[in-house]
Amino acid sequence: MANLLVVVDYQNDFVSGALGFGAAQALEGPIAARVEQALAGDWRVIFTRDTHGPDYLNTREGRFLPVPHCLRGSGGWHLYGSLAAYEASSDPRVAFVDKPTFGSAGLAGAAEALCGGEPGRIELCGVVTNICVVSNAILLHSRFLNSEIAVLQNLCAAADPADHENALRLLAGMGYLLP
Repeated sequence: MANLLVVVDYQNDFVSGALGFGAAQALEGPIAARVEQALAGDWRVIFTRDTHGPDYLNTREGRFLPVPHCLRGSGGWHLYGSLAAYEASSDPRVAFVDKPTFGSAGLAGAAEALCGGEPGRIELCGVVTNICVVSNAILLHSRFLNSEIAVLQNLCAAADPADHENALRLLAGMGYLLP
């Protein structure tokens, strides 16, 4: 049973672009180190990419969060900093899931395909803790009832530290490990 690291939406627009914030910038080195460690330990890694089209502002999410961001193919859509190198990687243990909203309905299927079945352990990190990280953790738990799921609290961030802490309390209340 393979283990899986999911890096949620660590893209330019969430770090230094349209929705960027300082706490996200501080995560680059630690997330990159965790990805390297995971791959050295023969884990699998999925990067999710928030992915929108020109009609974004006309979607339910766009009306809720009316800031155009992560438009497919734009500079803001790509992974941030040193993690961008993985977009050109041919490593079969690395995959990408482009998602049109907070949580990805296709993430669990991609995880199963990449891991050859249900992952033994799933770790999540990235941004934004109280929106996309929470959404994807719940979706993964709904599919993989026997996987150990951990949200790496020190490798996640939200623009408002209170939102980050509230999300972690919510996740703890649902039984997620928070190392």
